[in-house]
Amino acid sequence: MNILVVSDSAFRWLKLAKILREANYFPQLAEKKTEAINLFPEVDLILVDREGNNGNLEFCRELRCRGYHRPLILMGLESLEDVRRSGADEWLELPLFAPEVVMKVELLLTRYQLWTNQTMSNFYQSFCTISPSQALKINC
Repeated sequence: MNILVVSDSAFRWLKLAKILREANYFPQLAEKKTEAINLFPEVDLILVDREGNNGNLEFCRELRCRGYHRPLILMGLESLEDVRRSGADEWLELPLFAPEVVMKVELLLTRYQLWTNQTMSNFYQSFCTISPSQALKINC
């Protein structure tokens, strides 16, 4: 399985690459959002670094609006609200803990295989029609 890591932190990339390779995944790095947008159709899961580049919450939403319906993990959160507003499926706290990274990747990939593309498409499309400020006001 191919995993895309969107990060401008060389240290974090090296750590994630080691963890993912040891778990038999094929990690790729995208330091810039434009690289990630060009690569996302070819990957099975994306890890987005919250720290570093500003606007990564909006970048996650942009990926969803562009049709990326596979698993998306946000790293380095300031709050759980970040995950809700971004359209990410899951989050990882920093510093990274290898067993947790592998567990969350495996769980999301398994969940993805169980869902149909139509179900995911309808679900993630909602992130394109709700503004981030509205997303916080919705009570489920």
